[in-house]
Amino acid sequence: MIIFNALQTSLSGGIGRYSYEVAKGVYNLKEIDFKIVIREQDIDKFNFAKKEDLIIMKNINNSKQRNYVEQFVLPKMIYEKYPDAIIHYPDTMAPILAKNKVIITIHDLAFKALKNEFTLKTRLWKNFITDFSVKKADKIIAITNFTKSEIEKYYPFAKEKINVIYNGFNDFSKDPINEENLRKDFENIISKKYILTVSTISPRKNIDGLIKAFNLIKAQIPHNLIIAGKNGWNYEHVFKLVDELNLKERVIFTGAVTDDELKLLYKNADLFVYPSYYEGFGLPPLEAMACGCPTLVSNLTSLPEVVGNEEMTFDPYDEKEIAMKIMYIVNNNLILKTFIENSLRIVKRFNWDKCSYEMLNIYLTI
Repeated sequence: MIIFNALQTSLSGGIGRYSYEVAKGVYNLKEIDFKIVIREQDIDKFNFAKKEDLIIMKNINNSKQRNYVEQFVLPKMIYEKYPDAIIHYPDTMAPILAKNKVIITIHDLAFKALKNEFTLKTRLWKNFITDFSVKKADKIIAITNFTKSEIEKYYPFAKEKINVIYNGFNDFSKDPINEENLRKDFENIISKKYILTVSTISPRKNIDGLIKAFNLIKAQIPHNLIIAGKNGWNYEHVFKLVDELNLKERVIFTGAVTDDELKLLYKNADLFVYPSYYEGFGLPPLEAMACGCPTLVSNLTSLPEVVGNEEMTFDPYDEKEIAMKIMYIVNNNLILKTFIENSLRIVKRFNWDKCSYEMLNIYLTI
């Protein structure tokens, strides 16, 4: 029996999506005895599963409560009822007191590679729990070969436990757009030509590098730069930079966006640029590519592996190179067409059905 901890589904972003899609995908294969741990308030999301296959946890309303249940309540309860079950924790943190076999998924080790972008408290906790979890895990799922290489770099003893299974992504390129989910002024935001990036605003995402590159070519292109995403850690310097460069009329911050707003942004952008310094996978480039949007990404970490085309990458530390790449693409219709064709071919490698089937094979071998 496999018991999948889907309490993370309540999170926004990549890990919450990963938890839900893997749980749903493997369950629907109906090849193994598979139970899913969920919060009581998430039961409607899991209506694809029989009630007897759901382990429903009550009174989990925030991340602290969830962490406590994952570490102390859940492992004890599972061992008492299902001592031979294997528990899959989809976000690195294996429970300290677990007596069952454990599988973990590691999405990235950014806290080790980018020490200056995390508080001391966060780094101490992440190092402690990840060190413990890697030792305890019977199997480790890495979401890219880059992540696998990072695990081997910091935990060489774990090499034989690691399997690479690529994420899928949610291709909503053909989904209709529900205008009721658009804010009133949204049509105005996309009324002019624009270059797009989608990201939480934090230092590792290198939004300031993209803004500086845009500033170098602002007089040569008619485009605005749209930055879609919520404010993250240490975001203030990005807004300050826009003021300093007098770009308020050309750089637009949308804040967090709905799925329908996101679809509209991807489908109408002339170019998508993702300048991040560090990614374990990177979903926004795939979403943009699936929507037929020409895409450029940083040449660091997992991003070249995911986009699979060197011509679509740039050095994120070189603002002039970023600017030149942008100019090269937006001014060349033939290149735009080639980028779109390549993108639509590349995204076919990543889907949740394939991810779920490969996960099933791991479950069957442990």
